[in-house]
Amino acid sequence: MPKWLIYSTVSMLIWAMWSLLSPIASRDLSGSMIQILSSAGLIPFAVLLLLSRNLKKGTHFGKGLLLALATGIGAGTGNIMVYNALGNNGPASLVFPISGMAPLVPVLAAPFLFKEKIRGIQVFGIGVALIAILLLNTAPSSPSEGVVVSLFSRWMMYTLLSLVIFGITFITQKGATYFISDELSVVAFTVGFVLLDFVLFLIDYSLSWNIPVTAGWVSVFIGVLMGGGSLTLFAAYRHGKASIVTPYSQLFPVITVLVAVPVYHESIDVLRGIGIVAALGAGVLLSIEKRDSLTIQETAGA
Repeated sequence: MPKWLIYSTVSMLIWAMWSLLSPIASRDLSGSMIQILSSAGLIPFAVLLLLSRNLKKGTHFGKGLLLALATGIGAGTGNIMVYNALGNNGPASLVFPISGMAPLVPVLAAPFLFKEKIRGIQVFGIGVALIAILLLNTAPSSPSEGVVVSLFSRWMMYTLLSLVIFGITFITQKGATYFISDELSVVAFTVGFVLLDFVLFLIDYSLSWNIPVTAGWVSVFIGVLMGGGSLTLFAAYRHGKASIVTPYSQLFPVITVLVAVPVYHESIDVLRGIGIVAALGAGVLLSIEKRDSLTIQETAGA
């Protein structure tokens, strides 16, 4: 079995574990509190990367570090939105397939930021994503009323915010890797993650340190999973091609759906089932990058 496939599979399983454990923490803790506690699990991985020989490789450290910091702040904020969605009765089987369509944002922004045309497969992916969002906003009602479209419930609003924020972090992360190494990018990402924690301390007056034991340890372990997922995904990109690794890594919500429905007793009607399939498909379609845009990155990582 090729190394890229091993690392990609491990990364995908780690992100699936993250998505399945997040509802446990979200039951008793706010999104801000989970974010702060998860940093404790993420920091050791950043310290480990400080030992990397590639840490000092780069072309423009100022721009790269700024973009990587923005990525950390954005990713942490997106995580908070996901945790808040779950805390507002958002089903994990719906929240993660929707947030997994985050590549929709860089695809739509590409013509303006990178002067890249939207390709046919991406247009198709955009259409599928819009259909998925509509279907996942449906709710079964009484027989006389049929299907009701609810635009939008509180959990759905948080989920869509996470989609947009995660999409923006894809753009900043892509920019960061043009200027600094992946290792330094992850370190700066972690610094941004921690900076967000300090901001939360200052502005979120609802923070409570009366932390249930289970939710607290799960939150810390979530940070460990995030660090492990980042490292294994980095290794996958080192040994494989981004054009294959990226779509493959976007498949973790499939595991989330298959496990969350029986474990958390989440019910899915036919329309939402179709919506989940559409969301998963859109996430993969939108993450398929153009071959030409990958050549430089893949050659550099070889």
